[in-house]
Amino acid sequence: MSHLPTRLTAAALAAALGGTLLLQSPATAAAPAAVPTVAPAAAPATATAAFRYEVYFPKYVRRGGYLTYTVKVHNRKTRGQHYVALVGTFSSHFRTIKVVRKPRSVKCSVDRPAVACRIASLDKGDSTTVTIRAWVGPRRGTATAKFGAVVTDDPDARLSELRKRIRGGIKARSRVL
Repeated sequence: MSHLPTRLTAAALAAALGGTLLLQSPATAAAPAAVPTVAPAAAPATATAAFRYEVYFPKYVRRGGYLTYTVKVHNRKTRGQHYVALVGTFSSHFRTIKVVRKPRSVKCSVDRPAVACRIASLDKGDSTTVTIRAWVGPRRGTATAKFGAVVTDDPDARLSELRKRIRGGIKARSRVL
């Protein structure tokens, strides 16, 4: 099966099961596998679906410096109250990770090398932003953070259970100089 029918089949299956599906952005999907892709400093990496999340991050950082990731989650289409589990995993280049800004309705926990946030109550048209700061160690190379999200309408869903359902995600790569 080619790539397009596979994606359409997966989307139809997700719609039949009543879930939402996060798709890889066309810009990322079209990039050749041999060439690493790095997002520019001002451009976001995105995932498209009923819920959209964007990750803003710098392209370069000096050794010992820090990277600030701004993750914006937006409910574009789905009506009713929904809850989002946002998870970020960080490579071994990072020595400290901290959530520096979030709304009161967002509960976050940092368990190195990962951050997990439960975003409560996103109705249609609502959006929220979480800012994460990660300090880089003394080595040169590429510092990679991978973000993923899953959506539920169950207000009692546990974050640990939602983390297991996350598939795919956005890779945010920055060069350490």
